[in-house]
Amino acid sequence: MKPIAVDFYMYDVSDIKRSAEFYENTLGLKLDAWYGDGWVEFEIGSATLALYQIERDDLTELSNQDGGSMAIAVEDVQGAVDELRAKGVGIIFDAVESPACHYARIVDPDGNAIMLHRRKDGTAG
Repeated sequence: MKPIAVDFYMYDVSDIKRSAEFYENTLGLKLDAWYGDGWVEFEIGSATLALYQIERDDLTELSNQDGGSMAIAVEDVQGAVDELRAKGVGIIFDAVESPACHYARIVDPDGNAIMLHRRKDGTAG
């Protein structure tokens, strides 16, 4: 696996509308994109903060106990998953496709989730 960049930072949230309102209206972040019912992105300088609505009892998707995560850009998401699986790394789920990207989730030795990510437009960081 060859990491390219950190693509974004993410928080799992229980109510996307309430959280988006907080980050936009209370903290003053610039809303950049809203995808479907459960994914919102805010631009913060050169970084992106993503909010993802998740049910707290869905432990197969939960980023970690504190709600934060990061996405590492890679050239081939499923290839990176396969390589890491062969090295004994825990895989939360294999590569899936969204309208904007391909992604998968793995875990570090402490159980922190890390997203492997590739934007369809080829950009990173």
